[in-house]
Amino acid sequence: MRTFQSRREFMKKTASAAAAGTLLGAAGSLAARVGASPSPRPFVTDVPGKKMIGCYSSTDQIVNNPKFIDALQKKLGVNMLICYSNIKMPDWLKSMNPLGAKGMMHSRHVDDDSQLIKAIEETHRRGMDFWLHFSGHHYGEESRPIMSETFEGIKFIDLPPIKYAYAQTEYTACFEKPVVRDWEKALYGYAAKTYDMDSMYVTHYRYATPSFWTNLYGCACSDCQNAAVRMGYDFPRMRESMNKLRRRLERLDRKTLEHAAKFRLTFPDFLTLLGENQGVLDWLTFRAKLVGGGLRRIHDVIHAETDHRSGFVTDTHCTTMSLFVGHNHADFINGASDALHPLTWLDWQYLGVIVTWASQLCEWVQGLDEATALKVALSFFGWDQLGLPDKKISDYAIQPKAPESSSGPVAMEFYKTLNPDRIVKLLTHEWTRMAAFNNGRIPAHPVIKGYEWPEKVCRELMDVTQSLGLTGYIFQRTEVFIDPAKL
Repeated sequence: MRTFQSRREFMKKTASAAAAGTLLGAAGSLAARVGASPSPRPFVTDVPGKKMIGCYSSTDQIVNNPKFIDALQKKLGVNMLICYSNIKMPDWLKSMNPLGAKGMMHSRHVDDDSQLIKAIEETHRRGMDFWLHFSGHHYGEESRPIMSETFEGIKFIDLPPIKYAYAQTEYTACFEKPVVRDWEKALYGYAAKTYDMDSMYVTHYRYATPSFWTNLYGCACSDCQNAAVRMGYDFPRMRESMNKLRRRLERLDRKTLEHAAKFRLTFPDFLTLLGENQGVLDWLTFRAKLVGGGLRRIHDVIHAETDHRSGFVTDTHCTTMSLFVGHNHADFINGASDALHPLTWLDWQYLGVIVTWASQLCEWVQGLDEATALKVALSFFGWDQLGLPDKKISDYAIQPKAPESSSGPVAMEFYKTLNPDRIVKLLTHEWTRMAAFNNGRIPAHPVIKGYEWPEKVCRELMDVTQSLGLTGYIFQRTEVFIDPAKL
């Protein structure tokens, strides 16, 4: 049964939602006040036939800048808000935090959560849905005890730097550590039950963008090895295949790649070229099953603890890149997420991968020119017919080191260099692939970047979502339409 059906049946056929807040005796009057979900909510989340127009926001904006929220509703038709907020946690929950005294995984504790409660109430008063936003699995030194590691036992944070790899700061916490699994079930169950959200939303619940290509060699810790055995995977074979893959890549000759650049070198072609025996594909699939399993546990505990009042959504990368970050669309469609929510950081998550991989090939293969390397990388991902730069790496305006801000001058220069036509072509290509894979089985709403892209590009891509029959779209900043600082 599809998720929205179970939620809608619950809303129509039972009054038990009104008692959901009483499930947490320790939460007392707070749970009684915010735990229930009055009919006819949710207004748009998972409701058949409803177009979702979401926007990333903040509790401060909702509570203290009503003119901006008014403008979102009137000018852009926004009917759902995504807000990151820390939550008030009981001592028993705080004690389970895998990062200990060094930090808080997914969300932090606050003594006063009144602004979050006000923001939820105000959002619902306006007839809009509220999604509570948590972080995922990317942390720094504080996560070393639970950090993913390579086959050689190297923690991701200790891997050498890679030129052009913006995403190298996405050091991934392991998904299989028992302390992580227990924490996630407890945290997400508590938060969903305590706060009157229409969906829980988590970002960065994945491995790093594959420009940080060495992270593809993990996680291979003892917990993940044990999981491989339980799931019927041949871990030694996968390890051998991945290690052979790197050695063969480093030994490729210029003439072979020049031949490869003259035809569309697809992923199966690539594996055949390197004499692969299925171990690499098994490894990528296994990693995705671990991530998908973690998402499914969170999804199920949220639905169970709220009697389907709240849904669960995680964001993902484009369909072409998703498996490389540990996301399998089949897992999402089969219950790991209530929707497909593809992100659109074209520099960090899309074309930065092309640049990094082309640069790496040039380092490994003596005499290889950038044009050949770019053509091989573009054809590998099926992007060689989209009019993307294929002569010089510098044509992408990707910097050798990641900029301090993902939305600053460096990002603006990248999008200016990329040009509007290429933005539309690339995202239309990827969203069409997603629509084909999904076939309408779960909601799908990609991100529209209303700051870095020109308004014309945003509106054209908004139209693309409709022509593809997608559920809607999510704005990530709105300055090209509405500048909150000028209201």
